[in-house]
Amino acid sequence: MTRISDDASLREREKLDGRIAFVAAAFALAYGSVALLDRVGAPLALVEAVAPYFTVLAFAVLGALLHSMRVSTYYAAGRAVPFEYAGFALAALVAGLILPFAPQFSGRSWLFGVAGGVFTGVAAIGFYLGPMLRKTGAVSFSELLAARFPGVATRVGVVALASAASALIALAGEQSAVDVLAGVLGGGRGLSAAIVGCAVLLIAGPGGLLGTIWTAAAAGAVAVVGFGWPALMLALRDAPPFAGGADAQGDAAARLEDWGALDAAGPGAGVIVMLAVTLGIATLAPLLAPAIATQTTRGARLAGCAAFGWTFVFAFLIAVGLAGATLSLARQGVGQAPAHLPDTVYVASAHGLVTICGARAPDPASARRACAGKNGPAGAPLRASDFRVNGALFLTELPGLERMGAAASGLLASAQIALALALAAAGLQAFGTALGHEGIYRFRGKIDLTSRRLITTRLALLTVAAAGAAASASGVFDARALIAFALALSAAAMAPVAALAPWSRADDRDALYALLGGLSGMTVVILIAGDPRDGDVLAAAALAGALFGFGAGVWSALSRPAGSAHGRAFVARLTHGDGAVMEPEKGA
Repeated sequence: MTRISDDASLREREKLDGRIAFVAAAFALAYGSVALLDRVGAPLALVEAVAPYFTVLAFAVLGALLHSMRVSTYYAAGRAVPFEYAGFALAALVAGLILPFAPQFSGRSWLFGVAGGVFTGVAAIGFYLGPMLRKTGAVSFSELLAARFPGVATRVGVVALASAASALIALAGEQSAVDVLAGVLGGGRGLSAAIVGCAVLLIAGPGGLLGTIWTAAAAGAVAVVGFGWPALMLALRDAPPFAGGADAQGDAAARLEDWGALDAAGPGAGVIVMLAVTLGIATLAPLLAPAIATQTTRGARLAGCAAFGWTFVFAFLIAVGLAGATLSLARQGVGQAPAHLPDTVYVASAHGLVTICGARAPDPASARRACAGKNGPAGAPLRASDFRVNGALFLTELPGLERMGAAASGLLASAQIALALALAAAGLQAFGTALGHEGIYRFRGKIDLTSRRLITTRLALLTVAAAGAAASASGVFDARALIAFALALSAAAMAPVAALAPWSRADDRDALYALLGGLSGMTVVILIAGDPRDGDVLAAAALAGALFGFGAGVWSALSRPAGSAHGRAFVARLTHGDGAVMEPEKGA
């Protein structure tokens, strides 16, 4: 029997590898054709646009082909994703999450701040929360917490928080993709938003978690090529930041600080940000989804190890690209007259990625007028302080500044769009699962038909995707702010509840106090400290909320003699038993 099972698993793996090889060959052929167009002298605008729009179309088709009406496939990807691909998909989602914070990774250190928090959070998912979630048999983190604390108020709060954070991530992913399509490639925002919204819906809607996981894995592959090609060209040319080592990295960080893309933070603020980001990432629903799709608990742990390594690779490539673009602009722009900058700088300024003397300057005459009287006599050389850059999106200007060709520019834009689409789809899928599965199906006593539940989930996805398209078209949100707020919500309210879950003494009331205490603590700090758009203020508020919420939950638990029988039995089975604390449902 074991031999038959092993042979079947081997055949399934061979089929899977064959399909992945086919998709990889299709992408390689398409991107190779773009490089060929560049070599034969096709119009630059065409060459730059083909790869990004092909990426959007290909991801939409891939998601649609992975459609399913099976509960186990839609909500858990059949729990059949090999750990290598699950870990790679998680790293791709994290890379999409950190793209708006790219300047933080081109800064001076990865030990603290956003970078340190990202790596610590991924480690927490990979080595603790991910395997625990897979062991229990839950289809989401909010479902596990709702089963641990089944009181109505606590369940509603947990599901609402997971839904809100996931929706924010979906909106941020859509906004990031539209920013690249419209801002970098020069397309109309309305059309770009409609294209991205339809693509995200086709990725997450028909196939649920199955479509999301495999699209994220494909996005990771596109990102490795898209970010790796320019980085390799810089290395072969011995150009900054590879030439100069640590000094070049310090120069890039200093320039980004001068240009308003990177805030200088002291050690204390860096530690606070790191802790807040760690808690936020570790409890963020979309990032926990790949662990659910793995085959075993051991597979979830191995996926976490793979994710940690690939996250480092993605962060390194992103940091190198942005540092290279920064140093290239400084080398070619600082000390030059406003009317004698490289054409790429004027194009970037026309798209809003660079400001010269505080204004957009799409041509030499505009730059001369903008700088007249601001930096000395007319035509005086530009100083470093005369430039400002849009940190994350400025990364796409590296190929133009270093004259790598339009194909490299289009491929780099494709990498950013691919990661943004994968992140948006993951947020959309997590939102649909929290609302359609935990928020409706579980509350109705599990009496809904499978088809009705999936239709409800897909309608919820349609609503958020449409809202994201409308918001992206008008540009009312900033992707970085949306992600920061989603992380803050998870850190302040979800993390304290998650910390109480393994404690047998804690019950529904304690979890509710932790959740409400976390939200209250975060709100109070924001009201006292000021603008929540300040990253340091939001991080401090999130960390304060987490500590206050956890303290409220512990105080509530210690104020009575003992915990509930349900809590003791749940924790005992989770920690010392088989761990399968979730009641199996029909179809899963």
